[in-house]
Amino acid sequence: MKVFFLPERPRALLFDIDGTLYDNDRYARFQVEVLVEELARVRGRPLEDVRAEVERARRELGAREGRETTSLGNAMAALGVDLATSVAWRERLIEPASWLGRDARLDEALARLAERFKLAAVTNNPRLVAGKGLAALGVAERFAVVIGLDDTFRSKPAREPFELAARLLGVALSECVSIGDRHDVDLAVPLELGMGGILVDGASDVYRLPALLVG
Repeated sequence: MKVFFLPERPRALLFDIDGTLYDNDRYARFQVEVLVEELARVRGRPLEDVRAEVERARRELGAREGRETTSLGNAMAALGVDLATSVAWRERLIEPASWLGRDARLDEALARLAERFKLAAVTNNPRLVAGKGLAALGVAERFAVVIGLDDTFRSKPAREPFELAARLLGVALSECVSIGDRHDVDLAVPLELGMGGILVDGASDVYRLPALLVG
């Protein structure tokens, strides 16, 4: 875990989901690979060629933004897969319950955090997939707000998902802390917006957040 910045009086925590609220590298990889495979199938092109093209787009777009990489959704959009299509593919191809199970320690940590902070989940997956994932982990009730790709049709690291989460929670951006496993996608823009930022390495770090933020 690495704390980049904490506001003096934070009121809300904005959590990424994938790679942040669970430790399952196979599921994280699957979510990328299944979309790349679908793109290759639709285009009738070799999978390895499409995979290389997607990775190149992520790097090139990230460089234009002054970052190491960008999100898969942004890369797919650059390759002609609009975000509405990306949402539809994800809703059809990703079933979180096949990969995730209830995490009592995560629920306990989030329950403690929710006693002091408003909690939101901000993800590049559609809200339907996000809701299923939170339900599979047994933590859906801990989040007052869930922002998915289909709420703004802007993929993190765009600012709009973070701004919408803060607005729906009724707090200022300067009172929010973004928590995620990818600096470029989950933290860089929030920090630029004056939010706090904490980089975590999966649920094992989230378990430790109450000691850091609540005491």
